[in-house]
Amino acid sequence: MHVMKLKNITFIVFSSVLLASCGDGDKSEAKPAIEKKFVKRDVNPRTYSHGQKLYLKNCAVCHGKHAEGDKNWQKLNQDGKYPPPPLNGTAHTWHHSNKALTNVIKNGTGKIGGNMPAWKDRMTDKDIQAILVYLQAQWSDEIYTAWYNNHYKDN
Repeated sequence: MHVMKLKNITFIVFSSVLLASCGDGDKSEAKPAIEKKFVKRDVNPRTYSHGQKLYLKNCAVCHGKHAEGDKNWQKLNQDGKYPPPPLNGTAHTWHHSNKALTNVIKNGTGKIGGNMPAWKDRMTDKDIQAILVYLQAQWSDEIYTAWYNNHYKDN
């Protein structure tokens, strides 16, 4: 009879532990999963290819073949100007609207103390937009979505 009581107590303790672990003590399942929603990109392959060719021909010499920019882009040069920044989404480019980026490409940065030349006499608006399409395709989904949500209305 003593053994029977011990088995019953063991069963009750085991059942209580089992039920407690299955109960709603763990609230993590009650929380909804965080779903990342990214903006779907609809990149025209011809525009991308045109932008890539133009970028490699005109921009890569300063900004790098993979738009990685100068490794010291955040430090002033000997001439007191900043080196070319990355355009691949790892620097500040994505903080600007296409309108602002187009303005910088067209007019350069000489008037604001930079080294970027003006391209308005060498590229059409269509060429500039193709370069931007190419560059924005290099950005991560998170960066592109943040840019889109903050600046697309300006395009």
